[in-house]
Amino acid sequence: MPRPPMPPGTWGAVGVSKTAAGTYEASANYVYFSGRVARLRARADSAQAARTALIRKLQELNGAEASDNELTPLTTVAELAAFWLREKEAQQVATNSLKAYRSTVNNQIVPVIGERRLRDCRTSTLDRVVKDRAALGFSPTMLRKVLHGMFAVAVRHDVIASNPVRDVARISKPRREIEYLDMDQIQDVRSLVAESTSSKRPGPRPTTDLMDAVDLILGTGCRIGEIGALIYSEIDLGATPPTLTVSGTIITETGEGTFRQPWTKSSAGYRTLLLPPFAVGILLRRQVENHANPHGAVFPTRRGSWRQISNWERMWNQVVDDTAYDWVTFHTFRRSVATLIDREVGIDAAQAQLGHEDSDITRDFYVHKAKVAPDLTVHLEKFRPVT
Repeated sequence: MPRPPMPPGTWGAVGVSKTAAGTYEASANYVYFSGRVARLRARADSAQAARTALIRKLQELNGAEASDNELTPLTTVAELAAFWLREKEAQQVATNSLKAYRSTVNNQIVPVIGERRLRDCRTSTLDRVVKDRAALGFSPTMLRKVLHGMFAVAVRHDVIASNPVRDVARISKPRREIEYLDMDQIQDVRSLVAESTSSKRPGPRPTTDLMDAVDLILGTGCRIGEIGALIYSEIDLGATPPTLTVSGTIITETGEGTFRQPWTKSSAGYRTLLLPPFAVGILLRRQVENHANPHGAVFPTRRGSWRQISNWERMWNQVVDDTAYDWVTFHTFRRSVATLIDREVGIDAAQAQLGHEDSDITRDFYVHKAKVAPDLTVHLEKFRPVT
């Protein structure tokens, strides 16, 4: 009866022979993941050392077969990162997210442990990397997320048994108070914008773009990238009530320029919003007064192209620099919207308006709200002074 074939990841009898140079060579047949059988060898100064070296080499292969498209325990972290990024590209991850992943890989992972083999990446190793980078001011949350995603791929390919990032210690950051604007402050900021755009200065004639963008953020809760990507074909001012659909954002890519990405930051970001009357007035005026452009954009540049987010930020900084409101950003307006809606309607409504996937994000990062203690006044009244 013929001997059954060896399964992938196993090897046959180890033989040891003395070489002409006086060293010892151990060899054995090994079965790769594909089923291919190859004779693998290892040399050392003694027969036992050669045997031990070969067995260690066979164990490390773990049934894998090294190629450009496969991972093994000898794959480096840099190679794993490149493999993971290719998967993310194939999954059509949002451009800005992909850019953030690449930045984390190139600036925080590859320079530090890029040449380390996967077999040598333990939880203690990655824990140290996250803590060291956090001490230098990098975001531990993003670094941990990227590392976890990378090593999840290694687990899925049977290169390692479990994800070593799973037990990496989480680094808590000091909680910052959520900054927002009250109604009086919003009027002050509007006055700053109006003063900036009405003052005479060299160059092109000022437009209402910045004021309109700020007011539309306040009227919708949109991100500045979503405001910049608005197109008239997805605005229905004739509906009752009028609506606006958020379906894209502005992206700037090296070599590609600035363009409108036809999807939002997340699936929850794709949403239709009901417009308050003052926002309807802004959009009607822009539709009448502005020249047509090939994109049907609400906020095109003077040349009819898409405006970079950095251009919006530069215009904003020119308004608030050296003022009492130099801490205000476009995101501050979004937080102001979230805070108002939460107070008057509820956190779920704020989450839906802002386009968050989880209400915890809205609550933890956008809503300025102190926790309300239960009504214990009856009990506390027992401390009333005796008269």
